[in-house]
Parts: sequence; C-alpha cells; structure tokens
Amino acid sequence: MSSIFVQIPAYHDYELPRTIRDAINKSSGNHTINFGVHLTYYKNNDIDMSGLSNVKIDYSLAPNNLGQGMSRYLANEFYDEEDYYLQIDSHTRFEQDWDEWFIDSYKFYKDLGLNPVLSCYPGAYEYVENELFILNEKSQVFYTDFIQELSFPENDYIPHQRAVANPDNNIFTRSVSGGSIFSEGAIGLIKPNIHMYFHAEEILTALRLYTHGYDLLLPKRQNLYHLYYDASKKEKNQRRQTGEDFPKEVNNLDKKSKFELSQIIKNKIIGPDALGSVRTLEEYEQFAGIDFALKKVSPVV
Repeated sequence: MSSIFVQIPAYHDYELPRTIRDAINKSSGNHTINFGVHLTYYKNNDIDMSGLSNVKIDYSLAPNNLGQGMSRYLANEFYDEEDYYLQIDSHTRFEQDWDEWFIDSYKFYKDLGLNPVLSCYPGAYEYVENELFILNEKSQVFYTDFIQELSFPENDYIPHQRAVANPDNNIFTRSVSGGSIFSEGAIGLIKPNIHMYFHAEEILTALRLYTHGYDLLLPKRQNLYHLYYDASKKEKNQRRQTGEDFPKEVNNLDKKSKFELSQIIKNKIIGPDALGSVRTLEEYEQFAGIDFALKKVSPVV
C-alpha cells in the first residue's frame, strides 16, 4: 500500500468538502490518501469540514494569506513524506480509481527512464438545476500549449497557456496545470513560492519542476474534472472570488507575483523559492519553445 498526499488551497469554496469526499469515494481503497488543506474564509466560516478523515487543515480569515502561492505553501506544510503527491484545486471531481491510474502512469514513464511529473488541464464539470454533470470524457487528455498573440502582456514574462487537443499523441507537455500535478512525494520539498498569484503560478511551477530535473508529461487518461468559474452563473460557481472581495489586495498580489517571476527569470535565480540546479533556464526554453528575453513562443518540433 502506498500513500498519496493531496495538496488543496481554497478561498471560501463550498466545493472543498465535496472535493475531498469525492477523492475518497472514488479512490481504489488500495492506498492511504492524506489531505493538506489551507482554507481562507470571508468574514464567517460556514464551510462544513466535519466528518472528513485524514484531513489536516489550516484556516485564515481574509484578507490574511490570500493568493494561490501562500495558500498552497500552507497546505504543503502538512506534507509528511507520503510516497506520492497530488496538487489540485478545491473544486475538483475524480474518475473512479484515480489513484491507481495516476500511479500507473507514473510508473509507466519511470520504467522508460523518465522522471515524471504528470499534468494536464482537468476536464470540466458544472451544475445544472442542482445536478452535477461531467462535460468531458476521461479519454480526453489535453496538451498544454502556448499562444503568442496573448502572451507576455504589458511586456511581462507570462506566456499564455491553453489546453488543446493532442492528435499527435505527445507524451510531453510544455507547462503544467496548477489544478492537476502528480508525482513522487519528494516534489513536496519544492515548496510553493508564497508570492505567486493566478497568472504567474503555472509557468513558475513548470520552470521550477523542470529545472529540478523533472520531466513534464501527460497522464495516460483524464482523472480529474474542474468547476471552471463563470461569472454569469453566480451561485452555481459554489465559491467566492478574491478579486471581488478584495480588489485592492488582489491587484497588489498580482503585481508582486509578476515582479517575483520577472526577477527569477531575468536573473536566473537558483534557490528555495526559485529555480533548481539540475537543468538550466535555457534548457527549459529549448524544451518548451520559449524565448523569455525576446518574449516569443514558437511551435515545438
């Protein structure tokens, strides 16, 4: 029996306990599933976390500890040398036996001599008249690509990521999805950068994992589904938004996050919150088809 650590950040998200229950109910039962959670709540905490097993949770009253970076960091602090590590968002649903499928994909690539980090954008689910519907089938594994036209806005260092079909059956992916990262437990030692906010989080995570020697790979099938936010659906999103509750604080977080990313890339900083030393930034640029200095992305051949 193996153990899996599941890292979850949340901002006043009513899906959080449902996400944890679904992860438990859909697991194979062959492995121990432990959860590390950080929940930031708005004014009053009405998220019911009772009756959940193997969950360690840290609470913050907003605007304390806003932002994905800080929230993931605090959730990650509960990592306790589990064999495997899964990073997700707090509004997620699972395929049956997701744990076996992730481990199987990991071992498949490991046997090929690779050092796997598995990541792809999850499929989608939504609520229609209080019923949950999965919108994508498990066979759909989306490749993470970049699009030049939307990349590097305001001359920053963020390439625009998108999920695209994978007709060529690529096994590598150019970046990661923050809502689905699976690997060996040791990635928990690469602690999340507390300064990261939404736009800069995924590219920095990809850079850090790659330069620490991990190979960015696609899982063999889709195992997760995500409740993507749609402002027109209001309460059906099942969560509050930091930008609506604390616009000034979020604007500052976003600026600080982009500045942090720019400093790491421009100065090629190696360290606990920055790049690893196994591979170089230039090696990632070649792998992913990015030139950060010229602010260009190109197809990978």
